[in-house]
Amino acid sequence: MHMPSVSSFTAPLRSKEAFLDAITTEHHGEHLAVGNAKWSNKDLEPTRPEERTWTWYNLPLYWGSTAFGTAGWNAAASLIAVGLTWRQAFASCVIGAFISALVVTGMARPGVRYHIGYPVLCRSVMGMYGSMFFIFIRAIVGAIWYGIQSYYGANLMSTCLRCIFGYKWENWDNTLPPSADVTSKQLLCFFLVWLMELPLCFVHPRRIHYLFTVKGLIMPFTTFGLFGWCMAHGTGLATIDAQNAAGAKVAATTATGWAIMNGINVVMGTLSPMLVNQPDLARYCKKPRDAGWLQGFAVFFSKVLIFFLGLATTSSIQGAYGKAYWNMWDLNNAILDHNWNPTARFGIFLVSFSYLFSVFGTNLGANSIPFGADMTGLFPKYLTIRRGQVLCAFLGVALVPWKLIATAQTFITFLGSYNIFMAPLCAIIIIDYCFARKGNIHVPSLYQGSKSGLYWFTGGVNILGVFAWIAGTVMGLPGLVAAYNPKLVPQGGKDMYKMGWVLTFITAGTVYFVLIKIRKPRVFPTGFEDVPVSWEYLALEGRDGFFDGERGGYAGYSPRESIGEGVSQVEEKPKGIY
Repeated sequence: MHMPSVSSFTAPLRSKEAFLDAITTEHHGEHLAVGNAKWSNKDLEPTRPEERTWTWYNLPLYWGSTAFGTAGWNAAASLIAVGLTWRQAFASCVIGAFISALVVTGMARPGVRYHIGYPVLCRSVMGMYGSMFFIFIRAIVGAIWYGIQSYYGANLMSTCLRCIFGYKWENWDNTLPPSADVTSKQLLCFFLVWLMELPLCFVHPRRIHYLFTVKGLIMPFTTFGLFGWCMAHGTGLATIDAQNAAGAKVAATTATGWAIMNGINVVMGTLSPMLVNQPDLARYCKKPRDAGWLQGFAVFFSKVLIFFLGLATTSSIQGAYGKAYWNMWDLNNAILDHNWNPTARFGIFLVSFSYLFSVFGTNLGANSIPFGADMTGLFPKYLTIRRGQVLCAFLGVALVPWKLIATAQTFITFLGSYNIFMAPLCAIIIIDYCFARKGNIHVPSLYQGSKSGLYWFTGGVNILGVFAWIAGTVMGLPGLVAAYNPKLVPQGGKDMYKMGWVLTFITAGTVYFVLIKIRKPRVFPTGFEDVPVSWEYLALEGRDGFFDGERGGYAGYSPRESIGEGVSQVEEKPKGIY
């Protein structure tokens, strides 16, 4: 009897090892300059000067183009559909946009000063291992939103195809049951959009800003063109109060304050993914001012403007057609139904295609790139931002996004649930940066996974940060339960959920602020304890998070003079700093 040789058993094992070794980032030019393969690769390291390609207008255009998209347009629909009056909805948008502008600027600051993304920044706040949980939860939501945005794009694609093929496309039979929550045409268009988006996933973030620039210039013209046509061919704002007919009873039984707080929560929900994502984009800016107040103003202005345009446009067409069309694709199809002629078909094609292009940009900046960064942070030895983006595209399909937005209430619940998990994290990151560390992040320690490391804390986890996050999240959990099963939670818990973003943000921020006053964290690593802690000392020009003598081996920077060798020497205090 022939016995298999030992080599026959070890061959598959060797093949597996060879495959894993072949896909490591080091074998694809992703050399390490800071840290080791467990904690770092080229995409995780601070962005080199030559790769900082974003300038003063890129982020404002990014925010403007993101607001002028399907999610921004549909925000009014989500609020009106659950019973808010248009005045309550507009007040919610103004307040929510203002809060968002402040948080955006605060979240971008660490990224633009130290040129690190969210996964690395999170280590300084939650610890080397503790950060992994918070990276993971953001990655999951990024994949879900990628699918949702692609679904939005599918509906716009369907409108484009109707403009081209007319009744042949319109009369295509649906072979899917109602329980599928998607039609055959939508499903086909979803995969067409997905295929069009996939090549963009291979573009590195340092080059993708060109897409946002083009998008930011196109979308306002498209939106104002649609707005002008609807104002001219509809009833203007004369019928704006009629939009609340379906939700009048809900609005009448809800106190104005709680209604507005609920609206703020929803508005913040549409922006929450992008608020947390700020370091991933700001790290590619050339100067700190490129991610400063100008982008905050762009967030506020563009969000309020698109909300008003969507509200006014829908009102005008409702007066003319007798029905409110809140989704962009429903509005476009209604215009075609009432104006089936070559001019209307060409005009609606341009509007739908422009908004489809907007979906591509939003999906990349708000979902695909952050997901890729997250996966790089979790698996730096094997994944890069590009590889993570491709993985995000496949997960976006697997998560069946059309089920999440089957009804307005389901969509609202989904947005709110994300709020209570990410709002506390935003608060802790901002408090930690501004008050615990006074804007100082020691970059080499972000890639040091040893017990003596600055960001090791307790077993690799910042217990204070985790406790503050739990304290904030707990405030929103009763309302989340009530959103799915109202009978289990009293009215007080439901009201808390209506102010979920603000409540969880303030709670987590306050708890963490108190904790760092009781137990102050170390700001500088061992050997530099005697250096006075001043505002953003490590972010001074030429430092980028390094002390003197630490950057000799870091490509992209020139070694500077220092007092002694290594990091155990206390550097001389620079003149004019203290």
